[in-house]
Amino acid sequence: MSEQWIFGIATGIGVGIGLAIHQSRQSKKNASLSVQITAALGAKGPRTLAELSEDVGLPGFMGRGKVTLALGEMQQSGAVVIIEAPEGTPQLKKVDFIRYRLPDGAPPPSGG
Repeated sequence: MSEQWIFGIATGIGVGIGLAIHQSRQSKKNASLSVQITAALGAKGPRTLAELSEDVGLPGFMGRGKVTLALGEMQQSGAVVIIEAPEGTPQLKKVDFIRYRLPDGAPPPSGG
């Protein structure tokens, strides 16, 4: 029985370390993508997810997912503001109408 406990604890520790490494790497990727997103929003104004994905060179479904992760972090930190879809927009179409913009008074983007 003690052998099972050891394997269980070792597995839990391994998963915890793996998640911590993944979180750290994802945060670094989001930070570099955030610079590109900020530059695009500063240059072109409010943009949809599809437009931002194209602007940062990540078109397609997987690219939009990466941009969405970066936008989520940016929104939590207040670096980006969400402009909600118009009232009455069907739930599955909202992603096409939600726009993102820099907050009022945001500093101009520095190259990226």
